[in-house]
Amino acid sequence: MDFSKLEVFTSEDLKSCTNNFNIKSLVGVIQFGKLYRGKIKGIMTGTEGQDVMVKIWDKKSENMAFSYDEHLMVKEEVEILTNPTMNSHPNLAKLIGYCFEEEIKGVVYDLSPLDSLQNIMVKDDLNWLQRINVVLEIARLLKFLHGQDKPYLIYNINASHIVVDWDFKPKLIDFGQIGKGIIGEMSRQNKQITMPIRCHDPYFTLRGGDWDTSSEVFSFGVILLGLIAKRTCELEKPDIVLDHLLHVWAKKEYKPQCSLVQNSLQEDWGYHAQDGIAITELGMCCIEFFPRNRPTMKDVVECLESLHILQRLGDSRAHKRGKKFHDNAMCL
Repeated sequence: MDFSKLEVFTSEDLKSCTNNFNIKSLVGVIQFGKLYRGKIKGIMTGTEGQDVMVKIWDKKSENMAFSYDEHLMVKEEVEILTNPTMNSHPNLAKLIGYCFEEEIKGVVYDLSPLDSLQNIMVKDDLNWLQRINVVLEIARLLKFLHGQDKPYLIYNINASHIVVDWDFKPKLIDFGQIGKGIIGEMSRQNKQITMPIRCHDPYFTLRGGDWDTSSEVFSFGVILLGLIAKRTCELEKPDIVLDHLLHVWAKKEYKPQCSLVQNSLQEDWGYHAQDGIAITELGMCCIEFFPRNRPTMKDVVECLESLHILQRLGDSRAHKRGKKFHDNAMCL
């Protein structure tokens, strides 16, 4: 772990760059705190007004049922994001610095956020091709994390913990419950923290056992289905109705050889009916109740890369409307 290459911010620095954590700067609420847009003096260039995103931990968060160790979470996040294997991945947020004062515990990312995926997935901001690419990049990230010599498990991956930048690239920004990899086993205290129900593996909930890569495939499937159906589940509330959960809705609506793609997306210039069926079936396979019936993330990536829209556009994607992600999403 190397703190020496990171900028050390004060509480006043973070207040200043977010306009005192103004509600207008709020990007979203996450499991352990809040995300804010900000501007700071360029660390590398010395220029004024570098766009950043600030994440602060908040023990008063209404999403938390148990206390947690802020010091440990900051330490583990720095350890992950400064690791040479990890810090070059395009879908992991780049760390500029951190604040560890009594008043505020937070980190600063080199990231200009458009919105959280939780917020943007129900809007019209993303066209069909952009949604496919967001899904593909998240899948590739999980394949990368699961494929390490010491695989990483995120545990709480969901749409509110992924931010989309102005180039429509998804960035994972929460590592509060990450385990394995260079971190080792999740701490006993973190194991007591309740994971968000909207992406939580029901087999793990009902049968117990160890959370593994198949559980994260389930969480990914919920994100995939939300993106193609333009549906989401609000942050957990005491009176949440299980029927409103995405995977419950999808299993009620799904019929073989049919698509769950939202109607407006089916009218998009890049939409192909066979893709709609294929990606719906992929999402349904990911949320199968029994883990042994779910694909691996390697299988998921291969399936996504074979979609008609990616096969058809190929190298010409740079010349098309909605051309974002052509470097990472091009068919292999």
